[in-house]
Amino acid sequence: MRRISFLFAALLGLGALLRAAPAGAMLVADQPYRFDPTGRLVTDVYVNGQGPLSFLIDTASSRSLIFEHVRARLGLTASAPELLTVYGINDTGTAVPVQPRELRIASAVITGLTIGVLPDPANPADEPDGVLGIDALARYFVVLDRATMHFKLLTPGPEAARDYSDWAEVPLSPHPLKNIPLDFWYLRARFNGANLMTLLDLGAGVTMLNWQAAELLGVKKHDFSKRDVPEDLRDVLGSDAPAVRLMEMGVSMPGIAWTRQNALVSGAPVFGWFNLDEKPAAIVGPGLLGNNSLAIDFAGRRLFVGPTHPERAARAEPWREGQ
Repeated sequence: MRRISFLFAALLGLGALLRAAPAGAMLVADQPYRFDPTGRLVTDVYVNGQGPLSFLIDTASSRSLIFEHVRARLGLTASAPELLTVYGINDTGTAVPVQPRELRIASAVITGLTIGVLPDPANPADEPDGVLGIDALARYFVVLDRATMHFKLLTPGPEAARDYSDWAEVPLSPHPLKNIPLDFWYLRARFNGANLMTLLDLGAGVTMLNWQAAELLGVKKHDFSKRDVPEDLRDVLGSDAPAVRLMEMGVSMPGIAWTRQNALVSGAPVFGWFNLDEKPAAIVGPGLLGNNSLAIDFAGRRLFVGPTHPERAARAEPWREGQ
């Protein structure tokens, strides 16, 4: 599965964190994040005081995860006999449950969290040590400051959003999966004028559309076959899944629009896992949003999209009525 998340601060350091937070909100973690070679977002996590471990920031992973070699290094044992079900882009699998004493992200400490252990990938050096999933992230108001490349966790509530009220505000809709008592987060986005239900997936390095969405854009599945799968994506999508790249699209959300965006059209089973296989749908993450600052207000059900960093040629523009 390729892609698949010690309160040690002295009083002086804690005071600096509190002064940096919006009035009424507490900044509980502030540390760097980075892009991995595939464009996914990664930050450091300590497990039971050991680390730093490299974890993906993944809003479409129902559970935080580690790989087997990390479990062995940490000396963790199974916390329950039943295996956990985990979802990948082209397959489902199972994971051994473990319950570490704590996960620490900067000065944020998470206790009592059951995480899954996945088998080691073929090339562990090419993958992160784990995944920081929605079970951990949704506890906080999450900020990704693209200008400083800092990942921040604030206490949830309306006070936390005050510093981001001038950013584009995009409504989020929570929906659970079958048999999973956690919400996944969706928004509405327009791709070349087509309005699509869109999964917010910060663990996905590429923007994806299903074939129903492609039909709305004039791309016909019968024109393609499995030989059209890009070679570098065969191990992600499965060699039998027809796929095609769409280039230079316009994408918009309330308050902001992007030009010259690329996306992958695929029938990958991931759309089925998230109940998006029977209607036009998309998945967006760092492939679209990674060059913007973001603030995710899970409690308030909204995504704030902030300033664009000027490094990439693809750009975000202010929303104009009539687009």
